[in-house]
Amino acid sequence: MPEPTQEQRARRRRTGGWMVALGVVALFLSTFTVPEAIHHLARASAVEGAGLGTRGVVVAVVGAVTLLGGGALAVTGFNWRRSLGEGPHPEDLLLDEQFGDGPVLPYDPDGFRHGPGRPGEDPRERD
Repeated sequence: MPEPTQEQRARRRRTGGWMVALGVVALFLSTFTVPEAIHHLARASAVEGAGLGTRGVVVAVVGAVTLLGGGALAVTGFNWRRSLGEGPHPEDLLLDEQFGDGPVLPYDPDGFRHGPGRPGEDPRERD
């Protein structure tokens, strides 16, 4: 799979951002509709023979959709936004071009690699 371009990354970040924003707004709306839906459902189930009115049905459906849909949209948008990750920084690309992709000082547990000198040589023991 080819590396995505900066434009593709930016478009994906924007799309994910809009999805997260819409999900958060839907979750905010659910804070108003879900309690009212619970109230209507509780009243309809407590009173014998009392049915769920039109407002109760609408609020219950809207509450469920905003709660479940908003949560799913927020999580999906967040994952969509983060799925490509951030592209390499131009300074990192320049450093890789100049010095290679490996570490500048390779790990050597037995020798000293601090400062000038040969690998494995302790700079404090030089004459």
